[in-house]
Amino acid sequence: MDHNNNNNNNNRIPEERRKEICDKIFNIDNNIRFVGLINREGEVIEGGFRKGIEPLLNQHEEQDMYLQSLSNITFFQSFSEKFGPVDYLIIKQQKISMLTFPYSEEILCLSASSQSNIDKIRDQILEFLSNNLIKLDKVK
Repeated sequence: MDHNNNNNNNNRIPEERRKEICDKIFNIDNNIRFVGLINREGEVIEGGFRKGIEPLLNQHEEQDMYLQSLSNITFFQSFSEKFGPVDYLIIKQQKISMLTFPYSEEILCLSASSQSNIDKIRDQILEFLSNNLIKLDKVK
């Protein structure tokens, strides 16, 4: 499930770096099922499921989930002036945990199995993001 977008913008993650970002995040933990960079339209512009992992949702449900993740980040960012910028959101369910990070003009979404140490994964991703790329506090 690879999707690419040829739009170039100064605040966007360079296209040539997107695959590298997703690959490095997959390498953080073998329990990570999905890594994707999602644009403002809720489309996966890079990433997908780990090889051998079957999605739990159909394509329409996945699209709805990405749109909702984008909406959640945007909603909480509307309170940034009072609470500070959004660093991440975590949704933990019985079968998976989903983490969403505002990142440049996109959002970074990932899901991990319920056996994962989600706090460790979160901390490693935050460290990776802060050390490797420009992180903006708003999805524009």
